[in-house]
Amino acid sequence: PVHVHVDKCVQKEPSESVWHRRVNLSVFGQTFCTAESVVTVHSSECTNLIKSGEVGIGQLFRYLDKLPKFTIIDAGRSSSGGLWRCYTLQCNELTCKIREEFSANAWE
Repeated sequence: PVHVHVDKCVQKEPSESVWHRRVNLSVFGQTFCTAESVVTVHSSECTNLIKSGEVGIGQLFRYLDKLPKFTIIDAGRSSSGGLWRCYTLQCNELTCKIREEFSANAWE
């Protein structure tokens, strides 16, 4: 099973509905991906879930019962041999801009 550890979840400004998040994804204690995201909330329904820092982005969309629009922005290989990708996930209630950085041994 994949474990999501929320490393950072900081609101940009108290008056804004924008959060900066960083999570580490791991399997059997081995981190294989770090994801940084900017989450913009368009609905008060999501605000408390985001503020808690305990809910993953995928869990938010599941809670809302929404299938987000996925748009790939860019992807490539990092200098360490891993892969990275930037994309957005969007529905009426929130927009997530995400950059994932996969370790070089993620698929070994």
